[in-house]
Amino acid sequence: MKRYQKNLIASLLFTLTGCASSGNVAPAVAPQSEDQPAEAATVAVAAENANGSTSFTDDQADGGREVFRSQCTECHASSEFADSQFKFKWSRRHAGSLYQMIQTQMPETAPGSLTDEETVGLVAYILRMNGFEPGETELSADPEVLDGISLSSIRN
Repeated sequence: MKRYQKNLIASLLFTLTGCASSGNVAPAVAPQSEDQPAEAATVAVAAENANGSTSFTDDQADGGREVFRSQCTECHASSEFADSQFKFKWSRRHAGSLYQMIQTQMPETAPGSLTDEETVGLVAYILRMNGFEPGETELSADPEVLDGISLSSIRN
């Protein structure tokens, strides 16, 4: 199934869940049974994130800041990841694109050398610098989850 189809299905499921709850708050991800495929839970999390519930922890963003200090400051200042040029470039994209770019192209001296944990920490740090609020759950490196997080709110 193509990624846009999965995102569409996830959005529809999220909307239908909201309609079906009739004001009752339903859990964001239903408990998995043995009959329920793991993909359904991932799609539900992606739907939650697509609708503005970005989840990363302060500790995760702090870890990303430390990775930034050790790996990125030779070429970058942290301020450039919250300036108007960054916002213009990335506000039409999603966190998955940011993750993918960092994972494959950074650091410039050793592209692809960052671990998934380091890369997702950097994404969490950049999200926090751009006004996203930390939560109680760490940001996942799962591409479907990251692709469900729109960066459109960084325009403001």
